Amino acid sequence: MNFFTMLIKPASSLCNLKCKYCFYDDVSNHREKKSNGIMTIETVDILLKRVFEFVKKPSIISFAFQGGEPTLAGVAFFTYFCKKADELNEDGHKINYSIQTNGTLLDENFCRLFQQYKFLVGISQDGPREFHDLNRMDANLHGTFDKTNQAIKLLKKYKIEYNILSVITKQMARKPATLFKYFKKTNTKYIQLIPCLKSLDYIQGDNLNQYDLTVYEYAQFLKDIFKIWYSELKNNNYISIRQFDNIILMLKGQPPEQCGSNGRCSLQRVVESDGSLYPCDFYVLDDYRMGNLHTNTIQEMYDSEGVKAFMENVIPESTLCKTCKVYQLCGGGCKRYRSFYSEEEGYCPYQDFLYDTYSQLIEIAARI
Repeated sequence: MNFFTMLIKPASSLCNLKCKYCFYDDVSNHREKKSNGIMTIETVDILLKRVFEFVKKPSIISFAFQGGEPTLAGVAFFTYFCKKADELNEDGHKINYSIQTNGTLLDENFCRLFQQYKFLVGISQDGPREFHDLNRMDANLHGTFDKTNQAIKLLKKYKIEYNILSVITKQMARKPATLFKYFKKTNTKYIQLIPCLKSLDYIQGDNLNQYDLTVYEYAQFLKDIFKIWYSELKNNNYISIRQFDNIILMLKGQPPEQCGSNGRCSLQRVVESDGSLYPCDFYVLDDYRMGNLHTNTIQEMYDSEGVKAFMENVIPESTLCKTCKVYQLCGGGCKRYRSFYSEEEGYCPYQDFLYDTYSQLIEIAARI
């Protein structure tokens, strides 16, 4: 079976929250045009036309909606998108839908749609209130923990599959047990933990924000949260943490499902709301623009100067990579993470974590 995935930003960089560390706000600030507004119906039509022209053999086509905050496009937008996709799907492709959202705008109408089309919903929640409300604020600088929890209750009511994405900040890294206890208490089974990334402008030695991680804090967090996770696993309480799951896949000789897990970039096909296509969610920047769906086919954009520039922009690996015993589990890391991993000469946080947990990871891979 062939697979085709497209990441879509129907509301561009627009968002109803003011999260302090938002990576896409930072990315969009580095473009000539920060926001392209809400995606039009005409752009939806050409997007779907291009996809179904390009994907010929019966395939699994995945449309993943992100932001900014994608639900700002409104439930009517998503209803039209899904119905139009069904209409154009003449070759019988299997279509999967997912959305990453802060959850604050979800209501019964959204949930009915998500239920009908079997959306996988990612909710951005930084664990308990003490972490979440520090950085995930609305336009009036009020915390959004209660609204996010209300969204989770709605998803449960409609039996919609969901997972949680948490950004690991300095405050959270100091209390991994508090974070894990919260997820266990709320019966959260699928979690993605991503490090808080510094600005694209960050230069080693710049002052850190209150939420920025050091490499040592990140490594210690990974080691601590892994120990708790491993203990729960031994007690037959499996909680999926995406990063650990991907390491285990690689130890079993299988490819990781998460882009960048093995250090190699793949084209993510990120569509901004005006129809412009980019190779990676971390690099939706003018220099890497592949073209526009209104004027270019997908194949033409694969052969564009934007792709060439992205692939040629190699972020150096850590000096430790040459002698690293677990290099095959990381490959030097995701391009965007490499500058973070290399902040301290002679030290790699991911190597520190993997060396500390390797024997347990091997054990887990051998028995599941």
